[in-house]
Amino acid sequence: MERINVTPNDGYEYFFGYYDLQPFDKTNSMHLAHRVKFRDRLPLKTDIADIGYINIAEKKFYKIAETCSWNFQQGALLSWFEDGKSVLFNDFDGEKFISRVVGIDGKEIRRYSMPLGAVSKDRKKGLSINFARIFDFRPGYGYSNIKDEYFSDNAPKTDGIFEVDLILGNSRLVSSYFDMKKIFSEPPFTDSKLVVNHITFNRSGTEFVILLRNFPETGKKWGTVLAVGDLNGNFRQMTKFQVNSHYSFKDDKTLAIWSGLPEYGVYFFDLISGEKKRLRNHITDKGDIHVNFAPDGKSFIGDGYVEEGGVRSVYRYEMESDRMEKLFSVYSEPAKNTDVRCDLHARFSIDGKLLSYDTTENSRREIYVCK
Repeated sequence: MERINVTPNDGYEYFFGYYDLQPFDKTNSMHLAHRVKFRDRLPLKTDIADIGYINIAEKKFYKIAETCSWNFQQGALLSWFEDGKSVLFNDFDGEKFISRVVGIDGKEIRRYSMPLGAVSKDRKKGLSINFARIFDFRPGYGYSNIKDEYFSDNAPKTDGIFEVDLILGNSRLVSSYFDMKKIFSEPPFTDSKLVVNHITFNRSGTEFVILLRNFPETGKKWGTVLAVGDLNGNFRQMTKFQVNSHYSFKDDKTLAIWSGLPEYGVYFFDLISGEKKRLRNHITDKGDIHVNFAPDGKSFIGDGYVEEGGVRSVYRYEMESDRMEKLFSVYSEPAKNTDVRCDLHARFSIDGKLLSYDTTENSRREIYVCK
């Protein structure tokens, strides 16, 4: 596999963000990116990230906008709004978190009064969660601009999961933490403070998956509920509070997730029946990976955490042949703080012909494209 460094050599740090978002446009000529001035600490509320895209052929960055609500794991949840023409990302307006749509010419097209944690593929609806609450839980995934107004409330009645109508611009509460505490009742986990850490629409946008977690006591680990929800506030609980991590939709019915049930590994969940099947493979059994299905659902890629020798690797699993192969390994610069580490977060292009990943293999945050 040919790996190409597409990062401009201009002294800045570049990264895209999470593995389940799409950085490529349909022509595979543009790749979304964040540009920042440092890589070794958490961003402060005054730190700016430039939003833009890299012209892959030119290896040149074109700035579109700026944001002060971002982190090193997911950035500002940057994505294409209209392919190749406008982008969507989270920001802060001086009082509250918001999301903005900006054209590649730098002109703002629209803004929404809430930040978005997930967006449907047709760009008609979004889901909003509390990023200040996430920051208190895991700083590498939240935003530091303001304090959570529900900081002292373990399960508030007016905070939780919100639907945002991306056409009309209005929003409504789908399910509150108070509701979710009752739905997923499991002491002692639900006796503590709750947070939706991750949320993702399925491929058709009819339902969504959440990872609901509890703030753990000092020295203990949090638990995670995996659940499927709809916009009417109904949920199908897939697991109790246990180990649940990175996931990916194969299709609307099937989800792959690295989990512990109680054995650690990748599991395939039937999201309708709740049935699950473990992928028994020595690579996925030994450590967490970012499961990411190809657009055709016939394979998935996954990158894990640092291995022996200080490297990170990207693997590919073929569903039909039940074959796992290592695509490549690269050096990963040690991070002083786990929240600023650089996971590879490998992701496919829309047509599945290219991969890209974030890396510090050259002692700088960079973006590589693979053919």
